[in-house]
Amino acid sequence: MSFTVINKGFSAAIQDLGRPGYQRFGVIVGGVMDAPSAKLANWLVGNNRGAAVIEFSYLGPAVRFEQETLFAITGALCQPRLDERAIGCGRPVVAHPGQILQVGGVSSGSRGYIAFAGGMDTPPWLGSRSTYERAGQGGWHGRSLREQDSVPVGRLTDFQQRLLHKLAASTTDCNWFASLRRAYKRPAVIRVMRDVHWPLFTEQSRTAFLETDYQVTRASDRMGYRLEGMSIQLQQKRDIYSEAVAFGSIQVPPNGQPIILMADHQSTGGYPRIAHVAAVDLPLLGQLPPGSRMHFCELAVDQAERLLLEQMEELDGLQKYVRKKLTLLIE
Repeated sequence: MSFTVINKGFSAAIQDLGRPGYQRFGVIVGGVMDAPSAKLANWLVGNNRGAAVIEFSYLGPAVRFEQETLFAITGALCQPRLDERAIGCGRPVVAHPGQILQVGGVSSGSRGYIAFAGGMDTPPWLGSRSTYERAGQGGWHGRSLREQDSVPVGRLTDFQQRLLHKLAASTTDCNWFASLRRAYKRPAVIRVMRDVHWPLFTEQSRTAFLETDYQVTRASDRMGYRLEGMSIQLQQKRDIYSEAVAFGSIQVPPNGQPIILMADHQSTGGYPRIAHVAAVDLPLLGQLPPGSRMHFCELAVDQAERLLLEQMEELDGLQKYVRKKLTLLIE
C-alpha cells in the first residue's frame, strides 16, 4: 500500500520513537517531539506504539490514498477533511482509493501525527525510521516529505485487516474518540530539575530563571528552543568541558538567553546547563509554538520520577481503552 503527497504542509517527515544507543558515535536520538500523541495515533490503527508516523508542524500535509487505508490523526488540534468530509481527530478512519486527506492548519499546539495501519514501510537506518535530515538518513530519503512523493505503507496484521474491512463497510464514522486531555495554558508551566551547573550561576540568575517568564523565539526548531527573557549569568567566567546532553537539557550561552535542547539535539554540548526539563513535561514542551510563554517550576528528582510513572500509567489505561474499543468494532 502507499499514499501520494499532494501538499507537503510544513516540516512533515517520518518519525518514530527515535534512534537510541548511538550518541557516543555522534548520532542523535531524534524521533517524535510528542511521544504520547504519536503512540496514541498508532494505537488507534492497531500498530505497536513505536511504528513510524508522519509528524507535521503548524500546517499538515494533503495526501491521496492509492489503496484502501486505515489512518488516525492526533496531537495538535486541527480540522482534517477526507475529500470534503470533516473527520475529526483521535479516531480510526478508512480512506478509499483516490480520496484525499487534507489536514490543514492547527489551532492549538504545534505538532500533529498521522499514523497508518501497518506503519511506514521505509528502510530503517540504525534500527529506526526517524528522519535525520542533517545526515540525510532515515525517513523518506533522509528528508522531509515533498509533493509527489509516493510513500509505502507496511502490511496489515489480521486484526488490522478485519478492522479495516469493518470500518470500510460502515456507513457512519466511529462515534467515539481518544484524547490525551491536554490543556495548553498560557504561560505553560514547565517543571524542571537543577542540573549539575546550577551552583555556578549567580543567585539573582537562579531566582530570575524560576520566577520570571521566558518566551519561545522564532529561532527555534526540532534541535532546540531559543528563549528570550531575563538574562542568566555565571558567577564568573569559566571553561566548561563538552559533555553529553539530552532532550530537555537547558543550556545557557554567553548571551544569557537559555536554550532548551529538543528531540534533534546534538550529542554533546559545552555551554553550562542550569536545569533539565522533567520527562513528564517534554510532550507539552514539544507542542509549544514560537511566541509561547513559559514559567519554570522546580521539582525534586523523586517528584519528577513519580509524575512520569503516573503519566505512564495513564497512557497504559488509554491504550487499553483504545484496544477495547477497536475489538468491539470487529466483534
